[in-house]
Amino acid sequence: MVNVEKLLNDEIMAIIPIYIDMYGNCTKVITLKTQENYIFKSIKTVLKNIAKFYTLDLMASREFYGKIIGISNIVPIPFDSENIFIPLKVRKPIFKNDGSFGYFNLKFINDIKEEKNGVYIILEGNIKVRINQTLKTAYKHVRHGEIVKRVYDRKTYGLIKENSHDFYSAYNKPATKGDIAFLVNQLMDILRKLVEYKIQGTKGI
Repeated sequence: MVNVEKLLNDEIMAIIPIYIDMYGNCTKVITLKTQENYIFKSIKTVLKNIAKFYTLDLMASREFYGKIIGISNIVPIPFDSENIFIPLKVRKPIFKNDGSFGYFNLKFINDIKEEKNGVYIILEGNIKVRINQTLKTAYKHVRHGEIVKRVYDRKTYGLIKENSHDFYSAYNKPATKGDIAFLVNQLMDILRKLVEYKIQGTKGI
């Protein structure tokens, strides 16, 4: 059984699929407090357990945020505003369903560096994790995570946060494609509701 609450209290920085002798496909969870934790379950199971703790529907979340950033797979997971996990390829799986992507907590990514033997994610505490992707692709996934965080915050707390200095500095920036897509989705939803309301009103005459 995965002790999700303990891992969250230790502050999860990364969830990575690995192979362990005698156990096979397992998961390494890197936390800020205890660093390496090994779970003898697949990363898919670990993510499902964390999602269950947050009462998050992973499929619905992937569909919603995937539409906003214009992708159907490899979508960041927002467990909450402070825990946005970005998928990055970390290995070549032995079997088809083993999973090749690890998930990295956006707030703990300090840097992404390209060295002679590959590209590395630098986490808090100068912990380095090698990924099997180009520097450009890694930055693209990080940008996707930043868009998801913005949309999550607006969806959760509303477009205006009262008495927040951060609101003014954050919204004094040029709109990104994600910002525009979010507004278009909101406008389309309002339009759909207006049409439905008009149809219902006509039926009542």
